[in-house]
Amino acid sequence: MKQDDLTFVNVIDWAVGDPALRDMRLSAAIGNFDGVHRGHQKVIQAACSHAVAHDLTPAVITFDPHPREFFRQDDMPFHLADRHEKDRLLGHLAVDHIIHVTFDDALRRTDANVFVTDILPALGVVQLFAGSDFAFGRGRGGDIDTINEIGRMAHITANTVPLLVDDNSIVISSSRIRAALQAGAPDQAAAMLGHDWAISGIVQTGDKRGRTIGFPTANIPLGNLLHPAFGVYAVQIFEDNGSPAGQYIANGVANIGIRPTFETRDVLCETHLFDYDGDLYGRRLSVRLKSFLRAERKFSGLEELKAQIAKDAADARQTLPATQKIA
Repeated sequence: MKQDDLTFVNVIDWAVGDPALRDMRLSAAIGNFDGVHRGHQKVIQAACSHAVAHDLTPAVITFDPHPREFFRQDDMPFHLADRHEKDRLLGHLAVDHIIHVTFDDALRRTDANVFVTDILPALGVVQLFAGSDFAFGRGRGGDIDTINEIGRMAHITANTVPLLVDDNSIVISSSRIRAALQAGAPDQAAAMLGHDWAISGIVQTGDKRGRTIGFPTANIPLGNLLHPAFGVYAVQIFEDNGSPAGQYIANGVANIGIRPTFETRDVLCETHLFDYDGDLYGRRLSVRLKSFLRAERKFSGLEELKAQIAKDAADARQTLPATQKIA
């Protein structure tokens, strides 16, 4: 068991076989919560409201790695948020604890009965909240009714939270958000998320080619994050400063893709920050997509590329709200 004490929320890693968490009486939301979209937020808010009303501690229980990643290791990257960004988003929802239950063979083999009688009590769960599509245990053999049937002796009860739908009565889901991002519609994704979608990570040292043509960039590999539509985006850049919201740095323009002009294949987010000349190497940034400007394409050379980046930057400045220079 590993426990990280962040400034805004307590994050715990727990696996089957670890000691029970002590002094916990939780009203907890449970789920994968990839992206922490508006539907997820509804479930978590229900758990938090119950906690306040019944003198319990509000918490989130989620799984790491994502079960899809465990069972389908050859899938293309699909995550809407990396672990750190997910914790930041969850920590913004007034929970006291985020518990990451390790999804491994031991958990995979755990049947629904044992999950309710052993695992939930070990985590300190008194009241559990989940979406109506929640299933758990070996072969997804358990649901909310299972918890209420088996959990009586352990004094655990559970509630189903109806799935959230949009204005067209379509359920908000992580799969719909992924589809919107892959279609180059970050505004549609943001409407379902309740926040801008972001590429977050540590700024890496690149080939510094952008600096030579007057457009230095902060480069972040996408890793296991979903690959959105490759192209150029108007963005806002925040730095992780230990707070739920992060620290705003600057507006900017970002290219997400494989840079076909230079025949590279690694998927990278290259962000040019407006009116900012500080050193960002090694710092953790959140590049939040505001609008899609154009698709990625190959250029004949550096001069054509430079002219296009200048146009992209001008377009992004017009799209984004004006800001003062950040020193």
